[in-house]
Amino acid sequence: MTSNKALEFKGRMLSLTRARILDPDPNAISTQLQEFARQMPQAVRGMPVMLEADRAVPIEGVIAAMREVGMQPVGVADGPLAGAAAACGLAVLPADGGQRSRSAAVPAEPAPAAPAPRRSARIVTEPVRSGQQIYAAEGDLIVLSTVSAGAEIAADGCVHVYGVLRGRAIAGARGDADARIFCRRFEAELVAVAGVYAVAEQMQGELRRQAVQVWLADGKLRIERLEG
Repeated sequence: MTSNKALEFKGRMLSLTRARILDPDPNAISTQLQEFARQMPQAVRGMPVMLEADRAVPIEGVIAAMREVGMQPVGVADGPLAGAAAACGLAVLPADGGQRSRSAAVPAEPAPAAPAPRRSARIVTEPVRSGQQIYAAEGDLIVLSTVSAGAEIAADGCVHVYGVLRGRAIAGARGDADARIFCRRFEAELVAVAGVYAVAEQMQGELRRQAVQVWLADGKLRIERLEG
């Protein structure tokens, strides 16, 4: 007798943002998260997060503060936080971010892996003015004009600005660490890739007003001039 399957498993890998707890004080964490959410609302909203720490610390307050700003804690890295994870309803994930071997992660007779859905790029031809927020879900964002100071552009994929970038640009808004930001003239107030960000005060120097790309290397934000 054959019964219909109740579940279908697919080999899609969830991209997680790692958050290492340096100070477990709930007030300090809440203050930092509120500022993070104010600076990058599109990046924070719905961001899947894996918690890490060098020692066992209470995580209930951390989880509550993250959920308050719209983040989604989904697990902890295997290690000192593993004991607290079960009580909080979180998974214990491998320290490599969840990349278990296929034989361990996929049950017998798996369905063929399907690529993550990706939409066509969103193309914006008009200037993005101060106060505007533009978001490209599940794809890239291409801006053919200027992004003014006080404006915010964000994409789940890459961000391309073919004019001056003076506002805020967020790539990998849902945690894609391979996303990048490209712009023809770099005067940004803030840039971020997969939750790792830098503000204008950190980005002064010879790269201002140049054509640049922004990406992550070993979890750190890199900004380099585009040649050609």
